[in-house]
Amino acid sequence: MSHGSSDKCEPNFTPLLDLVLQLVMFFMLCANFVMDQTNVEIKLPEAISAKAIESNENYVYYINVNEQGTVLFPPGDTPTDSLGNKLTATDKPKELEVILKRRAEEDKRAAGPGNEDKPLRTLIILRVHKLCPFEKTSAIMRACRAAGYARIQLRAVIYNNPEG
Repeated sequence: MSHGSSDKCEPNFTPLLDLVLQLVMFFMLCANFVMDQTNVEIKLPEAISAKAIESNENYVYYINVNEQGTVLFPPGDTPTDSLGNKLTATDKPKELEVILKRRAEEDKRAAGPGNEDKPLRTLIILRVHKLCPFEKTSAIMRACRAAGYARIQLRAVIYNNPEG
């Protein structure tokens, strides 16, 4: 008595392949969104010790500053000036302060009612070019503070001593 046919049974890998390709596309998109927030033209200063962003940080806003001290806004997050024109960059700390105050108000609304007295949940990360004058960096940091942001960090790369 025979059970089933004598044909060889082969598994169908099409659904598995489809799933793997979808995961690959998802991670490629995620990587592109992260890269949109940073500017590769900005050469960060070197530091003897630097620490990575903590993984529990959910609300991070990158501010990229070139060597002339101009703030470059990411393509997906271009703010508008007082006339409604889209800004790709600004070199005026007061204009940056106004933009950040608008963003802070949105952040307070998104946090929900009852959180008006709490500090803003967004972490500002300044990616400042290593040749940018400190006066420009200081003015940008003061604009962030004046807008209500208390959590501000500067990015750097770890210094690799070639002599050991």
